[in-house]
Amino acid sequence: MSDIEQKSASVQEHVDLRSRRSRHDINAALATLLLRRSYDAIRVSDIAKKAAVGRGTFYAHFDSKDELLRTQLEGVLERHILVSTELPGLLDATSLFAHLREVPQMYSALMNGAGGPAVSRMAQEILERRINAILDAREELPASLHGRFISASLFTVLAWWSENGMLQTPAEMQSIFAELCTTAFTKKAL
Repeated sequence: MSDIEQKSASVQEHVDLRSRRSRHDINAALATLLLRRSYDAIRVSDIAKKAAVGRGTFYAHFDSKDELLRTQLEGVLERHILVSTELPGLLDATSLFAHLREVPQMYSALMNGAGGPAVSRMAQEILERRINAILDAREELPASLHGRFISASLFTVLAWWSENGMLQTPAEMQSIFAELCTTAFTKKAL
């Protein structure tokens, strides 16, 4: 490798590292701000200032604060929810229950402001897509309806748990959620 190629590679590595650091700082800024105020009260300029980047840098990484939030929600749901046809209720959200118990103020900031319904819907749509990807046509129910039902059910259970002081353990909440979902899809004669 020539000196010019080595220098070019070094510059590119520095740019990539700086870009990753900026992206990380922007994500961390939103998370920090969510601990202090509701999502709808946060502006892009607030995020950029907290991340110590310019608005231009913010927009180089994200089109809007909604895209930033969507990216974060996708990451959280990917890390904390296991989706499988082998699971009762199609998913295991024990890790998500534990995560929300650790940061209840973030959940509250996302769900209780004026933007709460939109944020909740965004999270549900992300989860619906993951559920729909594993469902097939073997059910009598449309997969998209099944996915929406499971997703909405999880967020209803999360809201109930939050509203009632999060007294149950994450494992107990997963058990309750799975029982509700499996009961809903069990065929019983009326």
